[in-house]
Amino acid sequence: MIGTIVLVNNNSIYAKQAIWRDFDNMKDLVAAIRSGEKNDNNINWEKFQDSDIYQNEDKDSKECLQLAHKIGNNLGDYEIVHCFRDENYFKNKYTEPETSEITEPQPETNASLNVPEVPETNASLNVSEVPETNASLNVPEPQPETNASLNVPEVPETNASEIVTPRSIDLNITVGKNPISRGENQVVTVVALDLTTGKELDRVFIKLEIKDPVGILVKNYTGTEGNITRAFKIGENAIGTFIISATASQAGLQSTKSLTFQVQ
Repeated sequence: MIGTIVLVNNNSIYAKQAIWRDFDNMKDLVAAIRSGEKNDNNINWEKFQDSDIYQNEDKDSKECLQLAHKIGNNLGDYEIVHCFRDENYFKNKYTEPETSEITEPQPETNASLNVPEVPETNASLNVSEVPETNASLNVPEPQPETNASLNVPEVPETNASEIVTPRSIDLNITVGKNPISRGENQVVTVVALDLTTGKELDRVFIKLEIKDPVGILVKNYTGTEGNITRAFKIGENAIGTFIISATASQAGLQSTKSLTFQVQ
């Protein structure tokens, strides 16, 4: 009886580790992970390396997966998704840029010692005096001021507030649920407002980013209206604090704001 229980547990563990077992290509595996059908944040690296999916991938994809495993000494299903979407994802995220060589400043040369002095010329001696003419005698008398304001038609005031750009932008971020459970759909709304009037802006560019608790970008949205609403599904393995960052830009003005919500 005991031997039967151990055999079932071992099979269960292997089934979870071998989430790639039912697939023969990376595309189908990634689709299953993103839909929530397959999930495992602690994949058996040695067995995964021997799988047909890994062996059939190109060199860049293998290097991306190797780097993902090396960084956390672990391989999660979301890291497979990242490597499938962008083979340079972890290389760009964790590789420090090369610093340019800084040359030592050259000593300042005492150039002022080699500049010949130029003698000051007495230019004032060569300027001939011009006799002052009695120009005031030829100036006509000023004309009497006419009441021109009586003849100027009134210009109706235009509603300039409709076309004047805002002095500053305010952002309002809300979520559908906080806290929210894994596997549920979260709704995020961002509204860009004129801070002076409190009115919703029009023709404003909004960029919305959502990062998971380890700082990985999971959603990226953009819009050109003052009010955007987006919905997405929380992964089955996501637990912790998600960060929402929103940036609004219009006519040279820019405003950024962030909000967090908890996944339990």
